[in-house]
Amino acid sequence: MTEEPDLVQLIRDNFHEILRYLQQQYDELPPELKKVVESIPDFLSDIETDSQLINKREVYQIIAEFLHKNLNEELPLCLDATHIICGEDDPRLLKERTEDAEKIAEDAKELILTIKVHYELLKRSKGLKYNRRTEIFYKKKNQPALTKVEEKLDWDRAPSDVRSGYLNEEKKISTFKLYPIE
Repeated sequence: MTEEPDLVQLIRDNFHEILRYLQQQYDELPPELKKVVESIPDFLSDIETDSQLINKREVYQIIAEFLHKNLNEELPLCLDATHIICGEDDPRLLKERTEDAEKIAEDAKELILTIKVHYELLKRSKGLKYNRRTEIFYKKKNQPALTKVEEKLDWDRAPSDVRSGYLNEEKKISTFKLYPIE
């Protein structure tokens, strides 16, 4: 009998393969199936056990949706462009890059000034929670603008370096700059 972690990994790998195939066919898919393809990353994050990977996946999805809205490009290409501008190299998150994604990444670099993610510990009577705030500073009509996405999440889902920063240094807020890469 397959152990639970092995089974989760098998399911995840199969969904990644299905997602890669569907993303290659994205332009030809009917709108209903496009919505399903766009929801697969959320499903994968629900079965993921690595909190660092979950957070990366969720934050990259936020950035990709911002690019999709502002550059009017297909969401899978915007996600690939997000990986490019953020310098992501984890093979669990990446698919083959296309020239289209490279072009969108260049357009994104023209649009975005900086991307930061803040993790703030929230103490509640029913346990620990944290607030994840993704900030995208960008140019809008030659003026700086800001898009913020705030989410209250369970402490168990905080990235390990955020949890250890709090436990070891009592650091209540951790900030990560994703773009530009320094």
